[in-house]
Parts: sequence; structure tokens; C-alpha cells
Amino acid sequence: MAHSSSSSGSCIPAAQLGALLLDLYPRAAAPEASAAGGLLDWLAGHIAFDAAWFGRSVFAAGRLEPRDGHTRGLAPDFVADWCRVRHLDPMVAAVMARPGHGMAMASHELPPVGSLRAFASDHRLDRVLSVMLHAPDSPWWTHLSLYGREAASFGAREHALLELLMPHLVSAQALRLRETPAPGVSALAVLSRREAEVARLFGEGHSYKMVARRLDSSPATVRHHLRQVYAKLGVTSKVQMARLVCGEAAQA
Repeated sequence: MAHSSSSSGSCIPAAQLGALLLDLYPRAAAPEASAAGGLLDWLAGHIAFDAAWFGRSVFAAGRLEPRDGHTRGLAPDFVADWCRVRHLDPMVAAVMARPGHGMAMASHELPPVGSLRAFASDHRLDRVLSVMLHAPDSPWWTHLSLYGREAASFGAREHALLELLMPHLVSAQALRLRETPAPGVSALAVLSRREAEVARLFGEGHSYKMVARRLDSSPATVRHHLRQVYAKLGVTSKVQMARLVCGEAAQA
């Protein structure tokens, strides 16, 4: 079974990458754009694929748990079907072991397990190119899988381009995922009292140790609360959390 990944983006000229990014962010910020659907539509103009899944999951109890996402060119039951065979999918361990690296596999390279190969056959998946990113100090894993329904494999250019674009696609998606709470309802209302305190202190720029001292707690406990804050608010970085907290403070 062969996985492949690119080790460098050198085959993508810097000027070409710059032009792509200058086109990406304005499109992602357009009012009519959807969070992930518009990004996949844009990506299809630069990498040839027949179907895709762009989403976020948390890793719990030894397995990925999809939380939100968008599919393109796949059946409505695709994610549910994948969840039934995820423990058999070798791509999960491969991409989680090397965040940010594109990993490819053809259907004939799948382990000879009937249910896994039946899944690939039912959804007409001949090849896949996947990449995942993990937000530090967060439970979130953002994953993007591109699927092909022909024998031709994804080449070095596709690998390199996907690796280079993935952090920017995640950033663009995060911009679209930030939802405005209903009038009079605080986005922080979903947090416990201690989680809200942790979020506000981090939003004010305090470090783990400073927050721990302020709350008479340990840094490990503070990290746990922060992971819960990320999960409940649907944010993936301290910057996003700070913007949310500061935005609510300004409106108070």
C-alpha cells in the first residue's frame, strides 16, 4: 500500500501562488459566498477533482467525529457511510500523522476489507488526495479530501498546490463560519462561568500562567477549559476567540 506526499511546493511559482491568494480571499469574503461550498467551487478551477469533502472534526475516544462540513459531488449519505468504516480507513492515520502534508491513495491500495472497498465502490471513489490541519490547543481538525473517479492519479503539482492552499482555505473558511448571534443573545452564553472567565482573560491577551494565577487554578486546567471554549464557540484560534470576546465587550 503506497501513500504519497509532496515534500516541497517548489513546482508552484511564488507569483502564481500570490495571484491565487489575491483571488481567494475576496471571493471568500463576498456576501453571497457559502463557507465551504464556495471555496470548493473556487478550488475546482485550479485542481481537477470529481468530488470533495471539506469539514471539521474533533478527535475523541480514538476516532474522528465529524462536526460540520460540506461535500461536493457526493451522495447525501456519504459522511454517514464513511463513519461506519472510518476505523478501517488508512488515510485517517496517515494524514493525522503528518498535518499539512497531502496524502494520496488509489482504491486498489485499500486494505482488503470488504466493507471498506464496498464503501469506495458504492461512492465511485477511485482515488483520493487528503490533507488535514490541527489548530493548536484546540480539539479541531480541519480536513479536505479530493476524490477522483478515473484511474489517473493526482500528480506532484496537485499535491504541492493543495498543501500550499490548505492553510489559506482554512483561514477563509473561518472568516465565513463566524456567525453573528441573535439580537440580545451572547455568543458566550453557551460557556460555563469558568469557561467564560478563561475566554475573556485570553481575549484580553493574558498567557496560560497569567490566567491560571488570576483564577487560582493550574495551567493544565486552564488548557482544558480553553479546549472546551474552542469546541463550544466553533473557533480554531486564539485570534478568533479574542475577536469574538472583544466584539461582545465593545457592544456591552
